[in-house]
Amino acid sequence: MRSIKLSQLLIFTRQFAAMTNSQLQLSYILQNLAKETPHRKMRETIQLILDDILHGVDLANAFAKFPNVFNDVYVNVIRAGLESGMLGNALNQIARYLEVADDMNRKVRAAFSYPIFLLVAFVIVFNTQVFIILPQFKTMFDNFNRELPAATQMMLDIGQFYIIYWPHLVVGLVGIVAAFIVWISSNDGRRVWDEIKLKFPVVGRIWRMAALSRLLRTLAVQVQNIVPLVTALELSSSASGNKYIEAIVLEIVDDIKNGEGIADSFRVHEVFSGIVLQMIASGEETGEFDILLLSAAEYFDSLLGEQVGTLTGLINPLLTIIVGLAIAGMMVAAFLPVFQISRTIG
Repeated sequence: MRSIKLSQLLIFTRQFAAMTNSQLQLSYILQNLAKETPHRKMRETIQLILDDILHGVDLANAFAKFPNVFNDVYVNVIRAGLESGMLGNALNQIARYLEVADDMNRKVRAAFSYPIFLLVAFVIVFNTQVFIILPQFKTMFDNFNRELPAATQMMLDIGQFYIIYWPHLVVGLVGIVAAFIVWISSNDGRRVWDEIKLKFPVVGRIWRMAALSRLLRTLAVQVQNIVPLVTALELSSSASGNKYIEAIVLEIVDDIKNGEGIADSFRVHEVFSGIVLQMIASGEETGEFDILLLSAAEYFDSLLGEQVGTLTGLINPLLTIIVGLAIAGMMVAAFLPVFQISRTIG
């Protein structure tokens, strides 16, 4: 079954939590959600879950049949909520977790939308100049036995190079992208790339905060619902979205299983330095892992929002200036021949 969008899953989880907290019968809740949910795929999924429930299947196991919709963390928290008798509370925590993830996705998409718009505008103007406007000026000046202005000729030479070699450029670019995709599709390649990403200036810090925020929040939601720490760490490792951090977390799990202290296991890995290590050490001492992990996740969420806003505030004006100057240069190259022809005719 096709994967369902995060926003649709969030709406379902909120409604499920609200109805569960109203002490309604589980089959009645799912029956109503199956009728009222507007998204067809989500509605079909709920109906299939309801059918399983009516045939005696455990709720968590029914959800587990749809891994493209409900991941291991989601299913595990539901199972823990059922065992503790606090399903409504568990669903509320999942909803909060999904809400933060959805909000962050929206911010990232918004941050990239303007730069993409500028680049598309630049490509359109460049191709219009190269394929339509400049060749006409070339023909016109050849008829007048005149040379094009230097700026226009330079732009035309760039255009001619682009026209002649664009198939080679496209093939080369596609080849590079394809090779990169194949490389990061392998476990080793993806792990190396994810490690390199964290070392990039400025954006590396943002990637690290985003990965740690997802990891800590996922871990906290499970610990809150009495999921054993080792199991929670194993399930949370992939939530970071970073194979390098995921591998480190799995190493930490092995260390804890072998008798190492929790804070000591985290301390040897630099990626967890700072507030993360402080919160984990405090959680180990006080036993309040869930509260401290959520506090760390909230801290990274707020810091990440500020960093994304700051980066967007720096990149957008800079990119606007660069693209604006490039387009202005192309416009000058296009209008100089017009001025020369006007003086010639005059």
